[in-house]
This record gives sequence, C-alpha cells and structure tokens, in this order.
Amino acid sequence: MKKELALAVVLSIALVALVGLINLRNQSQEYQDSLQINPYKKRSLAEMQSMSVKQVIRENIVGELQKGFFEIVVRELKNLTSIHGGRMPRLQMFYESEVWKGELTCKIPTDNVTSYTFEVRALISNHGKVTYISISVTEIEVNATAQQQETMSDVSISLKEITEGGQSPLISQLGAVVPWLTTSLIWIAQGLIITVPLSFVLLAIIIMIEKGIIPLWKKQIKSKKSGTSVTVGPAT
Repeated sequence: MKKELALAVVLSIALVALVGLINLRNQSQEYQDSLQINPYKKRSLAEMQSMSVKQVIRENIVGELQKGFFEIVVRELKNLTSIHGGRMPRLQMFYESEVWKGELTCKIPTDNVTSYTFEVRALISNHGKVTYISISVTEIEVNATAQQQETMSDVSISLKEITEGGQSPLISQLGAVVPWLTTSLIWIAQGLIITVPLSFVLLAIIIMIEKGIIPLWKKQIKSKKSGTSVTVGPAT
C-alpha cells in the first residue's frame, strides 16, 4: 500500500508541474505576440521630426529624524531646492506627542534631480536615516518647434521625528518577514488543495490496475496457453 501511495503522490506532483509548464508557455507566447502589435498610430515624417522626447521623474523619499532636528532639516531642504533651481509648492507639518512630522513636495528641473536626490539623502542621513526611496521615469513627447520650457520633476519627501525608545529592531524585522510568510503559506495551501485529492484519485486508479486489471490479464494469458477460456461474471 505504501508503494502505491508514493507512486500516486509522485504522479500527481508531476501532473501539476506539467499543467503549470503548459500555462507558462502559453503566457509567454501571448506576451511575445503582444510585443509584435504596434500600439502607436502611423505618423508622417514631418510630425515625427517635429516631436522630441523628454523625461519626467517622480520620486518619493521617506526618512526618520532624531528628535529636535525636523526644523533644521526642513530649512536645509528649502535651501537645497533653491540651489538646484527648484521650488517647494507644498509643505505640510504636524506636531503630535511631542514630535514633528510632515510632507514636502518639490519641483526640481529634471537635469538636476539626480544630484538633488543624493544631497537630500545625505542631509537626512546626517540627522537620522532614509528608510525608503522610489523613482519612476516617464517619457513624454513635446513639440520641438514650440517654445521650449524646462521640464520639472516631482520629488515628495516624508519626514518624521522618532524618539529614542522607538520601535524595536525585532518588531521591524518581523514586519518585513510576515508578508513573505503569508505568501509562502498561501502557496503551500493551494498546493495541498490540488495535490491531495489528485493523489487519492491516482491511488485508486493504481490499485484498480494492480488488483483488478493485471490479475485478469494474467489469467487470460494462462487460459490461452492452456486452451481454456475464462469467463468473468457473477458466480451462480
């Protein structure tokens, strides 16, 4: 019985893997087919020559500051923004539980965004730490013949002061691990839901073949060799 059960489990896993491989190949083929479709309308040569491509960058920077340095960092960020030819159209600050937090939105010329980002990161790191940075780049088409305006990119900065007895490292590590554990458990549960019933079905088929079909087949071979026939049916 152990032999049949092991064979059924192996066959079920192989069948699930085969189905997954077929689906993966189909998705890959659909993706390749989609790449061959041109989503853009045909343009005349004059239109294409009159258009130019520019990049617009959007950034999000999140940082934590030591208590008492929020005002200093905000003042320095205003100076950095002016030095790089930008402006700060939005500033929100909140004071709660004896600590400051706030959000800044800065408009920076795209050509200066890279150096601005590194200097902002260094400034925050001098008085705390940077916990998150995201950067997205979008290409836009502009009319090359029209009056050119400097492309401005958006940089959002979120800052908050933290006290000395902040969140413990253990809790932070657990918070980072929990999503991975949840995803792994979901995959394991889905695998068990598919594999276990399939294993029992294959086990029943194996037992039927081994206990029913194979012995009957052997009897028929023996009866042909001995010259007698074997009748399968209920006994009278």
